[in-house]
Order: sequence, then C-alpha cells, then structure tokens
Amino acid sequence: MLFIRPKNLNADSIILDVRSPEECRIEELKLPHFKKELSELNPAEFMLENNLNANQTVNILCASGARASQAAEKFEKAGYTNVAVIIGGMVEAEYEGLEIIRH
Repeated sequence: MLFIRPKNLNADSIILDVRSPEECRIEELKLPHFKKELSELNPAEFMLENNLNANQTVNILCASGARASQAAEKFEKAGYTNVAVIIGGMVEAEYEGLEIIRH
C-alpha cells in the first residue's frame, strides 16, 4: 500500500472518494474525482466502469484516512497494487491548501 500527501495531487491524479454520499454533499475536493462509498466498492467493477488500468495509481480519499486504508486493502486483495491512501484525508487536504467545495 502506498501513501500520498494531498499536496502532491493534481488535476491528472485519479482520486477515489470513499466517503458516504452524505459527507460528499457537505464538502468535496475541487479536483476531479470519482465517488464510491466504501461499503459499495468493488475494485474490479470500479476499474472497468471508469476505463482504468492496473498501471494507473488510484489515490483513495476519505475523511481522515481510515476508510481509505480499508479501500486500498480491498484493491490489493483484488490484485490491484497501484493504490495510494491520501494521508489525513479531507482534513489534511484542507490543511495543505487543496481547494474544497462546500455545498
């Protein structure tokens, strides 16, 4: 499992937000990202539905990092090793200066 600081993300990064729909309705990253709640995440389906290949790193985001780690484990168990947990999640992303959209 890899880890990435939020400040190292950019518009070309593949970002997967695994927070609940309720959390996403409150705030989300301004950077382009995918949304799939952790409880509904099927890594193989996610990769196929979004035309991603195993060589592309999927950067996983949650509120603080715990669910992102669980999601990364799901990816690894499914054979996808190019996954990175975004350290500190939304909390750290805001702290490091990433733009956050508040609804």
